[in-house]
Amino acid sequence: MNREICFMGNAAVVLFAASAICVSLAVAAPDSPFHNAPASAAAMKNAYPGDANAAAGKKLYAQNCAQCHGNNLQGMGPAPTLESTTMKSAKPGEIFWFITSGDVEHGMPAWTSLTPKQRWQIITFLEQRNK
Repeated sequence: MNREICFMGNAAVVLFAASAICVSLAVAAPDSPFHNAPASAAAMKNAYPGDANAAAGKKLYAQNCAQCHGNNLQGMGPAPTLESTTMKSAKPGEIFWFITSGDVEHGMPAWTSLTPKQRWQIITFLEQRNK
């Protein structure tokens, strides 16, 4: 009986420690690059800012992104919301890098079929929506 109590106590300590580590990683996450984008990506600036490009980006988003991320950026299934704090704090170049590179293991295709201008237009749309 005492071994069971000791085991349950140790399990609680391990669970608490694991939770503390996860919380500390989550707190540190805003300083880390968006989806491990390289520093060179973070330095990139949006080459196509402005309302006209956001309108074009909205159309491109509807055609290429909404089926996974939702019409209102809310995320659907495994695809995350694009209105999160993480997304809002990501630099435009990091988002461009991620759209270009993708993460196939997690369901995000590489969108190299879109021109760089089209990818920037989607980013402009997202930036305006996330103000």
